[in-house]
Amino acid sequence: MTLSNKITLSRVALGPLFLWSFLSSNTALSLSFLFLNLFGDIIDGQIARRRGQTTKLGEIIDPLVDSMFFVFIVLSFSIMGIKEINWFLVPLVFLGLSFLLPHLTKGEYKMFHTKTKYFHSPFLYALVFFIIINNDFWKILFLMTLIFFTLTSIEVFIRSLRHSVKLNAKK
Repeated sequence: MTLSNKITLSRVALGPLFLWSFLSSNTALSLSFLFLNLFGDIIDGQIARRRGQTTKLGEIIDPLVDSMFFVFIVLSFSIMGIKEINWFLVPLVFLGLSFLLPHLTKGEYKMFHTKTKYFHSPFLYALVFFIIINNDFWKILFLMTLIFFTLTSIEVFIRSLRHSVKLNAKK
């Protein structure tokens, strides 16, 4: 297993740790887990590209680990009464379906990447940051982030659907 895949898999623990720290009202620890996830997400891809070790496994687990982390964030915020955050389950469902469609149609695992991640990811991290520090700016950032992330997830879902239809046409 490559170093970058090991870094990616090590991030799996950060979601539950974030949940625990946020529910414990430990702002510093919550921010630490948020930034560790961000740093790990950046560094694993850079290591894989620089070493020429990009793998099919890495292409699949990296976005899955990212999504799992944000599911724990949604859960954390929802438990603490920030109900608006539940709207993020909609784009997460689209992302989940876009991962499942190729598997259901041809038995392959494929994750569709998008260049818009360079826009929606900073919005997501900023939104979480402002919620953690209890700054009302999150209420302004929320709608922009939700719209952008939802559009991105729908675009990924449509690409997955097109891919899956092409697979079925080849059968």
